[in-house]
Amino acid sequence: MKKLVLLFLVIVCILRLPAETVQRNNTSLREGPGAFFPVVTILNSGDQVTVNSSDDLWMNITTGDRKTGWVSANAFESGASNIDYGVMASDWTTRQASKTMVNAAVKGFFENQMNRSGMNNDVLDRPVRLYFRPQDYLSFREQTYQNRWRPNRYRRQYRLKQNKGFTVDETLFAVSAFTAGRLAAPGLIVNPRLTSYVNMIAQLVSENTEFYDLPVTVHIVNSDDIFANALPIGVIVLSKGMLKQIRSEHELACLIGHEIAHVTLGHGETEMSKRRVKFRAEDAFGELDEAFGTDTKEMDELADEMFERAIKGRKEEYEAEADAQGAVYAYRAGYDPSGMIHLMGKLESKIPKNQDPDDIRHWFPYSFKNRVTQLQSFVNKDLKADSHYIRNENRYQMMVSGL
Repeated sequence: MKKLVLLFLVIVCILRLPAETVQRNNTSLREGPGAFFPVVTILNSGDQVTVNSSDDLWMNITTGDRKTGWVSANAFESGASNIDYGVMASDWTTRQASKTMVNAAVKGFFENQMNRSGMNNDVLDRPVRLYFRPQDYLSFREQTYQNRWRPNRYRRQYRLKQNKGFTVDETLFAVSAFTAGRLAAPGLIVNPRLTSYVNMIAQLVSENTEFYDLPVTVHIVNSDDIFANALPIGVIVLSKGMLKQIRSEHELACLIGHEIAHVTLGHGETEMSKRRVKFRAEDAFGELDEAFGTDTKEMDELADEMFERAIKGRKEEYEAEADAQGAVYAYRAGYDPSGMIHLMGKLESKIPKNQDPDDIRHWFPYSFKNRVTQLQSFVNKDLKADSHYIRNENRYQMMVSGL
């Protein structure tokens, strides 16, 4: 009898699922394995969970209070190269940003800006949203690959090495929401099918980045101006005019990869950090430094500066970095990484040139040739040609017909 009991205990121990400790704060436990599934609860560093099953990116786990769901494998990796999603950890697709801003001590920020001309208040209030149903995306992903490309084939190659991570706090969210509202001032296109399609391409690319658990939103602005910009919270704002310049899905994937790279490389957060010291947070809601009291002049100036930088351009080295990293992301997702080279070749003749060297636009027309040469060299050397690359010219043209 004792032997049977001992045997039973051994079997139980063998079958016991492994326990893990969460290493990162603000980790979203989701209903399914993807950043596009609803949030069940938020986990933080030190939380003990039981792992039920896992794949390369997501783990199905049960928490100490018996909640079950999916969490990013990133949650169990320690180190500085991460994004603390902060306010992004909650399901922001069903909330309004302005509610958080009321709690944040960015007092008067929105009140001072809301009445300005050139503001899309709907995007300002809700910059992060989901434009497709999870099941529709899963079907779209399966249809896109059709066994032609294994998404995890090159996922661990050319991994981004960041020296530090950054935190998506209320201040960063507020400034990003404001900038998105300004960029989307002409209004968004009324084409749910196209909007869903572009967002699903963004999700395909995002899944192949180091920060695949950050929700990504693409707003399409009803403007014939040519622009595409990314905000540090994973929101991309691009124009109808930009979509008209694109001829194939692989060009769109490379463009989105470029914009996502600005986020993963921390370019926006880096620029903001230069001003952040002027209004450090005193508590979890981002109280402004006592030196400024309730005066939001610094916040207003920061938001305007971020908007102007998005319109006129970032530093040239940022663009070159995003070119290469964006090509890697598109490549990992199965798309022909030469798409960005083709697109920049077309845009060079479209972007207005200005003789004033200080008035350099976002796409830097005077540096296009250098950027194209550098990117071409990188693609030829490091990203091997593959007969299974996805281009999908016909699907893209069908989606954008009628723009």
